[in-house]
Amino acid sequence: MDHNLYHEIEDKAQILVDSLPYIRDFNQKIIIISFGCSNILTDEEEQEVMRDIALMKSIGMRPIVVHDTKMGHDKFRENKRIAKMIEFCGVKAVGICGIDLQTIHMTLDNDYIPVITPNDIDNEDTPILPEEAAKEIAVSTGAEKVLFLGKEDGIRDDEGHIISQMTCDEVVKMYVAGKFEGRLLQKVTYALQMIEQGVPRVHILGSKMAHALLVEIFSIIGVGTVIMPDKEHYYPHELKKRAAAAK
Repeated sequence: MDHNLYHEIEDKAQILVDSLPYIRDFNQKIIIISFGCSNILTDEEEQEVMRDIALMKSIGMRPIVVHDTKMGHDKFRENKRIAKMIEFCGVKAVGICGIDLQTIHMTLDNDYIPVITPNDIDNEDTPILPEEAAKEIAVSTGAEKVLFLGKEDGIRDDEGHIISQMTCDEVVKMYVAGKFEGRLLQKVTYALQMIEQGVPRVHILGSKMAHALLVEIFSIIGVGTVIMPDKEHYYPHELKKRAAAAK
């Protein structure tokens, strides 16, 4: 076997081994993906995201997708389109318009991925951000984590580097200092509200990197920023890795 090919296979095997503790952690846990990137992804990139979501479902997670709508597109058609894209990857998905918790739970219990377009039933002209809807659903369903997937690729320090892990206190200090603006400010605000209401982790990550969702979920560093209540909220296997790295 070619030497380079062998090392490539070895590296892929190691990735699978490193993912195993997270797969156990998230078995049958609700993971919410707020998909706010319809306007910035190519069709191929969008399909890759759907494959990653299908993989999450296939290995035991219970993903819920909350999405925005492409500029100029009908949100109901967009909802069905995204659900069909996920089903094309070999898992069951169903489109849901609006936040109907009873329907969401019934969908999960029947082994489907709920694909939700935020919609105000009383006033359909009132826009609802996917992040806002994700917050309401996460708190109501007891989600293990929420991933904000979009143009914003995380929280950056003063040198422009993405900060991989932050506590709420650290985020609040940057918030008070006026470090956030625009859509990132909205995401940070919803993240802090969710964690205050019991959601263990919220991630902010960009959508343009290949398999960003999987890398973020299955590694301690990830590709974006994860916000946690405090440093005590690491998973046990993460604490072991941090202790080993500190030696």
